[in-house]
Amino acid sequence: MAPLVSVIIVNHNGIVFVDGCLKSVFAGNYPALEVIFVDNGSTDSSLEFVKNNFASDSRLKIVENKASLGPAVGRNRGAAVAAGKYLFFLDNDTKIDKNCVGELVDALENNISIGAAQAKLLKMDSGGLYDCAGDYLGPLGFLIERAQGAKDNGQFDFISDILSAKSAASIIRKGLFDQIGGFDESYYMYLEETDLSWRVWLAGYRVVFIPGAVVQHAFNTPKKEFKRYYTKYIVRYFGCRNYITTLIKNLQPGNLLKILPLHVACWLALALLFIIKLSPMDSLYILKGIGWNILHIGSILNKKARISRDIRKKTDSQILPKIMDKRKINYYFGKGFAYLTGRSY
Repeated sequence: MAPLVSVIIVNHNGIVFVDGCLKSVFAGNYPALEVIFVDNGSTDSSLEFVKNNFASDSRLKIVENKASLGPAVGRNRGAAVAAGKYLFFLDNDTKIDKNCVGELVDALENNISIGAAQAKLLKMDSGGLYDCAGDYLGPLGFLIERAQGAKDNGQFDFISDILSAKSAASIIRKGLFDQIGGFDESYYMYLEETDLSWRVWLAGYRVVFIPGAVVQHAFNTPKKEFKRYYTKYIVRYFGCRNYITTLIKNLQPGNLLKILPLHVACWLALALLFIIKLSPMDSLYILKGIGWNILHIGSILNKKARISRDIRKKTDSQILPKIMDKRKINYYFGKGFAYLTGRSY
């Protein structure tokens, strides 16, 4: 008998996307799934649309939040009512292939070392351009994308270890999700899936990329433009804040002392460049992100202690060789330039 999969979709004002997303999920070939639609205080009638058009399907559960609480909280609330052996997180601006869920489940059922996995994320209506094939960790503490907008020519068509599974289309064992504490709700958004994936590794499991599970994602396409949906405040402030928090929580002291100073120095350099660029608010958002970590260092260290005590079964020396990657200097210049100009890279 196929194990039950709980598909968790968090929605906030996604009227443009929810119909296509839900239709693709319900049209899939996997025989045992429930769909948990978590609405984060939408004001655009998307919740009413789902109720009117999909509520008759007994596989659908609806969770209504009164306000926009962020993806991390929304996903946790969906997981709290999930009955599945596996949790499959989807963004509302996705469409999945009919075989997607089955491909993911087969990989986890056949290999107990895999705790979580990411589907092949392609940009919607792009002719096969990658959105994401998973992320590695760079020596400066920033994520390094494996695919980085490349054309899908089969070059990533093998199951491979990654640090982080993008929660736009990722699956995790429900028992493991509960064991490691779910998403850190203090993140609101940005890096929350990286932090969760890192804890999967610390708990002794692998996070992998599954190329046979194909998902179309509207992120950074004409249907969902980056600048419109991801404001400078969200990108600068939460990006900086949550990167630093993630490193402090999950690295052991020796590696933290090596990586964190360089990481913070990069953020300070970006803040200075924004001032030179006459964009003082961008600089302020970065400084606020650094400051937040200073003000909340006590709670962050408490989380770090709980991870070390209750979750960590693997040392950095056992994990980092599998999930770290180095790129040439031009990669970092490209990332920095994209950040300064507000573009996705």
